[in-house]
Amino acid sequence: MNFSNLKTLAAATALAGAVLAGTAQAQTATITGGSSDSTKVDIGVSTVSAGSIHVPGRVGIGVPNTGLTTRIDFQGLKAILGNNEVTSFVNTTNAETDHSQYGRFDFAQAGSNDVWFGEWSQTGSVSGGSHTVYYGGTNATTAIPTSGNASYTVKGISNYAGNGLLSGTFNAAFIGGAGTLNGSLTNSASSYTVNIGTAAINSSGAISGAGASASSATATLATGGTVSGQFFGANVEALAGYVKFGNGSTAARQYDTAFGGTKN
Repeated sequence: MNFSNLKTLAAATALAGAVLAGTAQAQTATITGGSSDSTKVDIGVSTVSAGSIHVPGRVGIGVPNTGLTTRIDFQGLKAILGNNEVTSFVNTTNAETDHSQYGRFDFAQAGSNDVWFGEWSQTGSVSGGSHTVYYGGTNATTAIPTSGNASYTVKGISNYAGNGLLSGTFNAAFIGGAGTLNGSLTNSASSYTVNIGTAAINSSGAISGAGASASSATATLATGGTVSGQFFGANVEALAGYVKFGNGSTAARQYDTAFGGTKN
């Protein structure tokens, strides 16, 4: 089955919303996540149903600009578009104000966990003003360890078409029901690096910070980025989140970065 136009699919299945509502409610998982711009990308419970491929109640993504309130699940999209390390869907327009198409998505999964992260833009260009990063997952951590350290193999997405997949290691230190997280992501071919600085971890596994930076081989591109994220799993076995620069300004948001990874 070819779902080349996700907007058409979502619109058609939305007509069955009243019938599907009960099923979606019964299967709904608790989703934890967010996006750097909720007017561009909405992360939450999926609502689109299409046989066994797209199932309501999973981690889902929607694009409010299209005028639709439906969300389609990452798991189904990955099954359709290919089991690659990064899943890409391109249905762009030439103008940021043209919302007739879904835009460009590049997203990935944190290991085998039901945790997803990625980026979106209306035209496929991160410098156009719509570039948005996001994450979402199930089974969010509710209580972190009271002591100990852990390292995570992490991937990052920031202008995937131009920079390629970023990779690196994050290190977490858990102390008395709180903690810190630091690390960086880079792509050696593009020489693009994002450093999250030292972010705080609260008792329920939420990640927050304000000292992230982005750089190339020759220059600092952005500083003072905010970090938002979450640990997942009873044993903090995964994490995901995003870095946002410049309060969403067109010039700075091109460096916004989504990340996700698993414990070593």
